[in-house]
Amino acid sequence: MLKLSYSELVKEIHDKAGVSEEEINSRVNKKLELLKDLISKEGAAHIVANELGVKLVQVSSEKKLKISDVMPGLNFINLDAKIISIYEVRSFKTEKREGKVANIFIGDETGTSRLVLWDTKLIELVEKSKLKEGDIISIKNAYSKENNGNKELHLGNKGEIIINPEKISIENIMTQRQSNQKPINMLKENEFAEIMGTVVQLFEPKSYFACPTCNKKAEFVNGVYLCNEHGNISAKEIPIVNFFLDDGTDNIRVVCFRDAAEKMLDNKFESVKNNPGEFDSLKNDVLGKQIRISGKVNKNMMFDRLEFTAHKIQDIDPKQLIEELKRTN
Repeated sequence: MLKLSYSELVKEIHDKAGVSEEEINSRVNKKLELLKDLISKEGAAHIVANELGVKLVQVSSEKKLKISDVMPGLNFINLDAKIISIYEVRSFKTEKREGKVANIFIGDETGTSRLVLWDTKLIELVEKSKLKEGDIISIKNAYSKENNGNKELHLGNKGEIIINPEKISIENIMTQRQSNQKPINMLKENEFAEIMGTVVQLFEPKSYFACPTCNKKAEFVNGVYLCNEHGNISAKEIPIVNFFLDDGTDNIRVVCFRDAAEKMLDNKFESVKNNPGEFDSLKNDVLGKQIRISGKVNKNMMFDRLEFTAHKIQDIDPKQLIEELKRTN
């Protein structure tokens, strides 16, 4: 998919951005350190080019990629994927524009990605429940960006989605139970996995304010919230919930944002955050609960330990949990 070698990429970035090759190599090495084994050296160069506003390789509008092929900064991306999770449609308003945005978590045999929908007609597919978890979708004319170290696919008014196209099937997605369900003591940094176990500790919820468009953390300056990319915004409050999950092999701290956090709080974030009594009652109900979590393993550098960022949380029957744990161990 990448048509240029690393040295050719560096030269093109140098020629188009006027940045020295030493500076480019330094930026690439920092990306490799940040993202570890998630990307190649060439892929890191594409991210650096995107940050510098340099357009490199244009993907053929006829060729279909796999999710692992996608690098930030590409346009006209076509690929097939399976829907893993669908999140609620959100409204946003900035100084320049207002509208709605929808987020879908998708995967194929090579990886997973967030798919962000900006076009009204595409968002209506979510609002009218025409897209469902488990559907296969063919995506056309997407573009890719980097967000907090992760690659994302975006679909604007030139984008298309075909639902359950004929003769296309996707098996063995890495977040499916049969392929990546793992005991906690076998988890490795940077992998996507599914774990299940018992909630043994729940901490009081916290929150931060973020841009409704790009979901990045907003800064509060002189009485208004500011986003580095979108300027003066009407920030939305993002709930954060931390808890410990134990599966008998080990325990791990789980971090939840947005929908996953609301799930753990039984959709009572607003009433719980300022009411310790209500939180204590909720905590008593949650402790001892058996759940299944899909997400990503991350390294907390401050405490030198692995933690799990939840993408999706499901309640499971205790008898089912016992049987599955027996098969896992």
